[in-house]
Amino acid sequence: MQGSFYPDSLALAELIHRNHPDLAARIYSDPIQRFLSDGVVILPDAIPLDVLDQFDRDLETLADLDAAPEILGGIEIDGPKKYYEARFLRNLGARDFRQEPPGLKLVDLQRFFDSAKRLAFADSVTAFMEELFGSPAALIQSLTFWKSSEQSIHQDFSYVHHHRLLGQLAAAWIPLEDIQAEAGPLVYYKGSHLPDQLGFYDWGQGSILASRDADSSVFAGYTNHLQEIVRIRELQPTIFLPKRGDLLIWHGALIHGGTPMLNPELTRRSFICHYTSMASHKQAQQFRVGNGYSFDLPPALPYKPSMPRRIASKITGMINGLKS
Repeated sequence: MQGSFYPDSLALAELIHRNHPDLAARIYSDPIQRFLSDGVVILPDAIPLDVLDQFDRDLETLADLDAAPEILGGIEIDGPKKYYEARFLRNLGARDFRQEPPGLKLVDLQRFFDSAKRLAFADSVTAFMEELFGSPAALIQSLTFWKSSEQSIHQDFSYVHHHRLLGQLAAAWIPLEDIQAEAGPLVYYKGSHLPDQLGFYDWGQGSILASRDADSSVFAGYTNHLQEIVRIRELQPTIFLPKRGDLLIWHGALIHGGTPMLNPELTRRSFICHYTSMASHKQAQQFRVGNGYSFDLPPALPYKPSMPRRIASKITGMINGLKS
């Protein structure tokens, strides 16, 4: 896609805010206006703690993959090359994903756990997205992190483009715990969400969309491009240190990244979802959850390790112990 098409794909709320701010102030809520001005908004205590508690328990079932239901090995993983090539959790070569270095992403856990589905379609999230887009929220993807991503600064629209209207993209960042400063927290730059004004990066032949097959020099050029925007515009970094239950929503073009972990003993557990409008992703209509939609969401099952699998795992562990 060429950059010239991007402005026409923006949500109506953003177009009104850009061209008629006084009118937008009369139409839209304060959180929406802050989001449109800064590219990001924080909503304290917006996520039900009981859902977070259940999600914690569900994540514990992945701690020992040998004892977990076999289907959970089919969870998709992403991140640095090692994880991208492994593709599925079962291919990771580790029983406990929590011991992996920073950067591992568990993809689309809402397909496996009802708690993840409830987080992705929390009322606070879907209500915000529907007001922003003027159309029900359509979930594109979720990512779950145990540790910091340590990902260099980027803009989501370059990588997340499974929808028709590229400018209609927003993400919800849900902390699963109180985030510490030395755990590699999220960093973002307010006001960096206007790529048609600040400048697009050319990924090749004028395209503003990234490709995982691009040469490493192209990715390096992209990082340099964003750093130059930050420098020239004198944009200041904001470090996000939320409390469990808070909610951060950012624009699909906001420049953001994961800072390095300063204390390797700390976790930075988080759940991130990307949304577009249902009008921009017609396939989403096949699955409705609360006030939102998803295009890829088979019914979640109450997965629990069966007694035979737990016994088999125990016996395997005893045998391995005798061999060592």
